[in-house]
Amino acid sequence: MKKINYFSLAAILILSLCSFSYAQFHEEKYSPKISIKPGIGFEYFSRTISWDDDKYSSNLKSYFFILNAEFEIQEGFSLNALAGYSFSNFDSLIFRELPFSVELDVGDMSGFLFGGEIKKSIFSTNDFEVEGLGQFVYYLGSKKEWDIPDLNVEGSVTGKPWWMRASAGPVITYTGFDYFYPYIYLSYNKLWGKFKIEQTIQELSGSEDKKITGKSVFSTSLGAIYEVFDALTLKAEASFMPYNKGLDFGVMLRAMYSF
Repeated sequence: MKKINYFSLAAILILSLCSFSYAQFHEEKYSPKISIKPGIGFEYFSRTISWDDDKYSSNLKSYFFILNAEFEIQEGFSLNALAGYSFSNFDSLIFRELPFSVELDVGDMSGFLFGGEIKKSIFSTNDFEVEGLGQFVYYLGSKKEWDIPDLNVEGSVTGKPWWMRASAGPVITYTGFDYFYPYIYLSYNKLWGKFKIEQTIQELSGSEDKKITGKSVFSTSLGAIYEVFDALTLKAEASFMPYNKGLDFGVMLRAMYSF
């Protein structure tokens, strides 16, 4: 039920922003010209996750390759569709409610990534521009199987994870340079998900869902956009996500071509 609610909240947010912007277009007699920026990117993050009602924690590392298509519907307003392939490592997770408790050294689990971004210019001055940026990403991992060691009979465990990440906040860009634009992105950055496993040992079987939550919820990202030439743009970003007893981090690289 919570999973459905998260999807609903994300959809309502995106639809509300789109409706608001659509109304603005008519007020401002907007031109229907749309520019498209297809691109390719790479992202990596390492985040501390908690589970079993915050009693335990481990590390989630994920790196993914993304294809994106950014549609600038009006100057200062754009929508960006994301799709890609990811490898996520949940480190070690302990499951206690199966026929036999098991600790998994999960390793890399491949999966597909889907999501979108919405960006809207708020205001600009001579050397600075402030935009609002929101992103929603959903990772669906593929199923993986592990053998259970130290048993006199055959037994196996299969697992399948998913996680979501939602972020939103202002982007402040310095525009005083030519072709090079450094920025800072301050955002609320939430990650949550679930790891489901099923255990089979002869006639015995059981399943367990492990809910995971990222400990860090706020992010400070430092980045820069470099216009190689009119049609090609490069973007690099490093993110820092503090929490009570540590610091998570991530990096992102993108190349976009406009026409």
